[in-house]
Amino acid sequence: MATARVAGIVTTPQVPSEPTSEVTIGDALVSDAAAIALIGANTFTVTFGSAVPDNELADFLATTYSAEAIEAELARARESNISTFVARDEAGAVLGFVQLVRGVTEPCLQGDASTHAELRRLYVDVSAHGRGVGSKLIAAVESKAKAEGFQTLWLAVWENSTKAQRLYQKLGYAKVGETDFTLGECVHTDWVLAKSL
Repeated sequence: MATARVAGIVTTPQVPSEPTSEVTIGDALVSDAAAIALIGANTFTVTFGSAVPDNELADFLATTYSAEAIEAELARARESNISTFVARDEAGAVLGFVQLVRGVTEPCLQGDASTHAELRRLYVDVSAHGRGVGSKLIAAVESKAKAEGFQTLWLAVWENSTKAQRLYQKLGYAKVGETDFTLGECVHTDWVLAKSL
């Protein structure tokens, strides 16, 4: 089993009880915070860990992907206009998560900003890669956004994250611009991708 160094400690990704093909998508619960934090911290570390100094990564993970930070985020979801969805296996283990964020936009997006919603933080545990979990999570966000009347769903993806870019493009997202993502003193370029719903 692979481990990752997260905020100075070694963590082990959550592994589903057995590989299954049955994946369900639902609203995240506050009780899911520890699993979401672990998947988020591990995925972020694997993706960006080599691109930022260790101390800046540790600070970011502690404030963004600790169980306490995720629990607080889930508890105030209604006020912050963020819906978090999780993918679960048949045993109920969290395989991944994604967020639908309302009330945010980017300057490069066309049209009325009130019709834009963001797909944020699509993270899937490495044990569930290749099982369609990411696509199912995206479909849940798209369905919810469309039902709420949003016309454009957008996301930001790191310019060096080619695997993620391919998935989004396969699902109909196209690059419409770029934005900066600042982590400590490091400024990274993210592509802004968008899709009409």
